[in-house]
Amino acid sequence: MPPAEARGGTRRLPRWLLIIAGALLVARIATGIQEHRHPPQLAELVRWETSAAGLARAQSSGLPLLYDFSAEWCGPCRLMQREVFADRRSAETINALFVPVRLVDTQRETGRNDPDVQMLQQRYHIEAFPTLVIVPPDGSEPTVIEGYPGKARLVEQLTAAGVKARLQRGGIR
Repeated sequence: MPPAEARGGTRRLPRWLLIIAGALLVARIATGIQEHRHPPQLAELVRWETSAAGLARAQSSGLPLLYDFSAEWCGPCRLMQREVFADRRSAETINALFVPVRLVDTQRETGRNDPDVQMLQQRYHIEAFPTLVIVPPDGSEPTVIEGYPGKARLVEQLTAAGVKARLQRGGIR
């Protein structure tokens, strides 16, 4: 009886096909690692302003300022951005209740911060990221939320602080 190869009973995969399959597997693993380390940015729906523009708008509108002290390397900051600031309903609430201002700490990356960021970090004693500071228009004591307590709790805290600040200024418009 002739060998199995001669009868056509055993098929061998071409070596080039195995090499291509291995290369594709390695490329997919590398892409997955890259995506895990640097997740894609979602479009944020919060209308962030610079500190100067935010202060001017807060003074003219009577809305409280919402300072978001953040850093690029901060995992909880990125999670909060994805879960809260990129969420339509949460962003609508923030945009309606506050004048939002994002202040990004660059100390680790560049060795220094923008003077506005540094001044506001010192004024509000920022020691951790993320930290949100709600500054009422009447100059009363700010509300500070340090860390990210999760989407539901954060939106609850922001809503309560925003309503409180609006009531202090004489009612909701």
